[in-house]
Amino acid sequence: MDKQNETSQVQVIDRALDIIEQLATSEAGLSITELSRRTDLPKSTIYRILSTFSSRHYIEKDEQTNMYVLGYKFVEIASVYLNKIVLKTEAMPFMHDLAATFAGTSYLGVLENNEVMYLERVEQFNSIRLYSQIGKREPLYCTALGKVLLSQQPPEEAERIGRSLNYQKMTSKTIMNYDELAREIEQVRANGYAVDRGEHVENSQCLAVPVFDFTRNAVAAMSITRMDLLKTHKIDSVLPKLQEAAEQLSLRMGYTKPK
Repeated sequence: MDKQNETSQVQVIDRALDIIEQLATSEAGLSITELSRRTDLPKSTIYRILSTFSSRHYIEKDEQTNMYVLGYKFVEIASVYLNKIVLKTEAMPFMHDLAATFAGTSYLGVLENNEVMYLERVEQFNSIRLYSQIGKREPLYCTALGKVLLSQQPPEEAERIGRSLNYQKMTSKTIMNYDELAREIEQVRANGYAVDRGEHVENSQCLAVPVFDFTRNAVAAMSITRMDLLKTHKIDSVLPKLQEAAEQLSLRMGYTKPK
């Protein structure tokens, strides 16, 4: 792409944002004429931008009044963002307890772009939030968080994601192909939890479980990890405390147990 075309595309994005900001401040909506007056853009340009946004439900048009308003897609995006903030806030006490109980690190992660993205990380002796880790991404196939998140997808979606992954050797124990991962995911579904036995970082072991919301769908995964976790603790001693923490967080996110 040459510099002129790149500049032109940036200008289009800038104009589109001007329109969105104007619609966001109008309760009753705005016509193309009014948008043109407010943004100093030609009506034809505004119409093209509105048509693109309308086709993806970011903007809606009232056919009777010819007024444009923000569409439900913006509500969906805002809801996802706000839910993540609530999820992180509600998770912190449980993560601190897990980190202190097992002298390790607790993670909260979500599935994003076929990777695990950390929403939070809490260490046993560190009261300062590690912002350098928040937003960090890790592979699905060699992390307990990733395996849990993948196991909560519909089987066909989990297979699509699993086959698309770029398997790289992290340690001597790293899963290196989809068939091996598929068998592991089936075990995670059956057990309700996932284990990383030094597959991501040598000698660092991890347990993870899903976190659900009011739709009873998994919105995140929570884990506890440390060096030699499974040498110093049995799974049966760690798992109940981890599951209890995840269940309490799920309840705070509106989850209700099936009757």
